[in-house]
Amino acid sequence: MTDFEQLRQRAEMVLNSLNEEPKNRPIIVEFSGTPKSGKSSCIEIVSHFFRRLEFKVLSPSEGASRRTPYHLRQDLVAFNTWSASYALTHILESLYDPYNYQLVILDRGLFDALAWFQLLLSRNQITNETCDQVHDFLRIEKWRSIIDQVFLFTADPDTSMERENQNALIAEPGMVMRPEFLEELNVAYNAVRDKYSNDFQHFEPIDTSNAQNTTPQSTAAQIAGIILDRFDLG
Repeated sequence: MTDFEQLRQRAEMVLNSLNEEPKNRPIIVEFSGTPKSGKSSCIEIVSHFFRRLEFKVLSPSEGASRRTPYHLRQDLVAFNTWSASYALTHILESLYDPYNYQLVILDRGLFDALAWFQLLLSRNQITNETCDQVHDFLRIEKWRSIIDQVFLFTADPDTSMERENQNALIAEPGMVMRPEFLEELNVAYNAVRDKYSNDFQHFEPIDTSNAQNTTPQSTAAQIAGIILDRFDLG
């Protein structure tokens, strides 16, 4: 029996248990991290796995790249305020409508917002006072405490740029996809990880910079197993 077949059997056992004795809220998982670190690809594989096994999954599109109004993209303060609010909306939706979902997968959530506001502080686009106020709001126990797992995906700027340009016709840098900005963003994520990772129930860093010996499938299988652990632990 392959590891993937064992993972499927384990997931089916968890689902049978959930159907027999539903929990009072879904398991909420946040995928956080830097661009081109493998986060979105992993979400697609993990979400597909649980949906095909007939788990009730809420996996909204990423607010930052797909749903944020275009005119906000030139103002990172407005952009990240909107993105954080979008994530919080789905957290509250799942909290107050628990029987429609068993698993919530957030592509950028509260931890991600903490990092981006840390970045704004480092660029002097907000004050220390404003950053602290936003961080305090995002870490209010009522919603922070129900995030069962945070996965933080990171990659070094060179790796991210190589992935960005792999199938591109030109290697023209963008507003975010340029080495200098990606390095700033990595520093912000590391700072927030040091300050706040212990505030979340479970936190798993995943550095995909040297991923020669792993595949998106194997990473997703590892993460699916960790998510099943969260069901088992209640």
